Amino acid sequence: MHPLKIHLTLAASLLLASVSACAGALTLPDLLRLAEEANPQLEQARQLHSAAKAVVPQVTAWSNPQVGIVQTPIPGSPFRLGASQGSSYTLTQPFQLFGKKQLAGEIAEAQADVAGAQVTFTSQQLQAQIKNTFYQLLAYQHQERISQDNLSRLEQIKRISKVRYANNASAYVDYLNAQVAQSSAQNDLFALQRQSDTTRQTLNTLIGRQPFQPLEIVGDLTGQTQTVPGLDKLTELTLSKSPTLQASASQVSASEKGVELARKGYLPDFQVIFTHYSDNPPWGWQGKNYGLELDVIMPTWFLQKERGAEDQANASLLANRANDLSLKQQVLLGVASAYNGLMQARKQVGFIRERQLPEAQVAWRLAMQNYATNNAQAFADLLLAQNNLRNTELSLLQAESQAAQAWAALEAAVGSKLTD
Repeated sequence: MHPLKIHLTLAASLLLASVSACAGALTLPDLLRLAEEANPQLEQARQLHSAAKAVVPQVTAWSNPQVGIVQTPIPGSPFRLGASQGSSYTLTQPFQLFGKKQLAGEIAEAQADVAGAQVTFTSQQLQAQIKNTFYQLLAYQHQERISQDNLSRLEQIKRISKVRYANNASAYVDYLNAQVAQSSAQNDLFALQRQSDTTRQTLNTLIGRQPFQPLEIVGDLTGQTQTVPGLDKLTELTLSKSPTLQASASQVSASEKGVELARKGYLPDFQVIFTHYSDNPPWGWQGKNYGLELDVIMPTWFLQKERGAEDQANASLLANRANDLSLKQQVLLGVASAYNGLMQARKQVGFIRERQLPEAQVAWRLAMQNYATNNAQAFADLLLAQNNLRNTELSLLQAESQAAQAWAALEAAVGSKLTD
């Protein structure tokens, strides 16, 4: 394509994007912001995180005290409360051995960290879905423009074949074939518009809106210009940023604390009972006699319960460590796969843009020139050149879309943005 035509096409695209933006079209950052505000799955994850954090003060709080009244002796029947000859009031406060509630709180905090990492994971997966759907819808819009260009070229072929038939330079079947090809292209455009509508409805759902709400987008198919870090850097970034691995590490930490807590189960707990004796039964408070009792709650019955709890905690710890190792392998494998997918998509874009598309454009121009001027080109060859140009343009668009989606997939696999 001539450089001037390239600049004119780019200017027209920028003008169209500007007009769309002024008309209320949404950019990718707009969609991501709306999803953060309104997506119900993300809101569910946030509320589950809040619920998990609310467990911490519950398990670290002191045990509830017990207040009681004792009436004794009661002559004749235990239900003759008014006949009691003596009464006392008790206040009982249980105490766990120092460190048990702290460990329980640390376990609850680790579990809350798991829920917090799940919020981050849900947000990142949602962003990846939105990006993929956004790039797919953007590709459909570009494909519609390619289809319109294709229709224009077929209309040009149809007009030339009609003129040539009028001049007895070609058969009428050339005109009919051009008309059939144009009708087929128009039918493909209808199918493309249906796909575009379905994708738009999906995007509306992801950002928390009703599927059939009007939605216009504006943006570019990125994925070719960003600098891609090497696999070593991506691995390092993944190990420090991946919410999946952060959640797994928190789960391992909770299991380690669980083992410590289970071992403290062999140690006794206590309770203190403060008693006030009344000399004004049955309900009076008068009196200056008091009692103080210290009880030790011993682990007994051959420590079966405590041994079972420790065995369970140790097994859970080993299971979570094995799961952590497995997750690291899976996540890093996913990063490597996403990296390879992005690099392959970029190579394909470069090959089509630099080699296949210029060849298809030259072939189309020569075929049209020869058919229109000196009848040196058969009509079937002209349609073939047109079809090859259309397919090449669509292949380039598809490769660009795949590269954009591969970039989003790589960021989702790493668990962090790769650019500011």
